[in-house]
Formats: sequence, structure tokens, C-alpha cells
Amino acid sequence: EKAAAYINIKPRTAYQVKKYLKDKGYEDDIIAEAVDQLKEYHYIDDMEYSLMYFRHGFEKGRGVSRIKRELSEKGVSSDVIDIAYEELEDIPDQFEMAMEIGRGAVAGIDIKELDFDTKQKLKAKIGRRLMSRGFSSDVVYKVIGRLID
Repeated sequence: EKAAAYINIKPRTAYQVKKYLKDKGYEDDIIAEAVDQLKEYHYIDDMEYSLMYFRHGFEKGRGVSRIKRELSEKGVSSDVIDIAYEELEDIPDQFEMAMEIGRGAVAGIDIKELDFDTKQKLKAKIGRRLMSRGFSSDVVYKVIGRLID
């Protein structure tokens, strides 16, 4: 019942449910049984959760690396994460997503008027913002090159 109430709030991974029940003091065999039942009735499904999490992450402007890392932190196996990513039908172009975020960072700034040091600081700012969003370094460098160089 505790597990059902926990997943009723929002979707969870099998690991999250196990951890929740463990923190509530339940025995391992009870936890395993509860998780198996929830999986059997498709109340928890790490594959579906991963697909949903990718879509949500893309909507929020996150890069693939960050989404994969967050799924891993939620206890989803790397195999499930990779399969879910491959099964996605609408994978947004990472470069275009990063460009949009980068354009927002330079909006209202006349880059041609900036001195070398200020340009370097702006490049670093954009780089940090994009890396924290989970974009790969090659995408980050391309965006910086396109916007500032």
C-alpha cells in the first residue's frame, strides 16, 4: 500500500520504490514482492519511465548527457537508458537546442563591440550554461564558435 501511494504521486523507477520502502523500514523480501507486483501490473516500468523522462527533459531544454545521468541517478540501468534513447522517435537536434539557449545568453549584446577579455568571459558563461544542461563539449564548442567567433 505504501508503494502504491508513493507511485501515485508521480511516476517512479523500481529503484526509487525500493529505496523508499527500505527507508520506511520494510524488509528486503517484502520490498521485492511489492516491486514485482507493481511491475506485473505495469505501475512501474523503467523503460516507459525513461522514455517519458527523455521527452520531458528535451521539452525543458536539457541535453542527452544530462538526461542519461539523471536517469542513472534514479537507478535506471544503462542498458534500459540506451534502449529507451534508441526507441525515441522525435529526438530534437542537440545543436539547435543548444543554439537557442546560447542565443538567449547573448541577446542584446553587441558581440562585435566586446574586447577580447569580455568575449572570453561570455564564451565561458555560455559554455558553463550549456554543459550544465547536458550538451556534449563538441556541441558547446560549435555553438560558441557560431555565436561569438
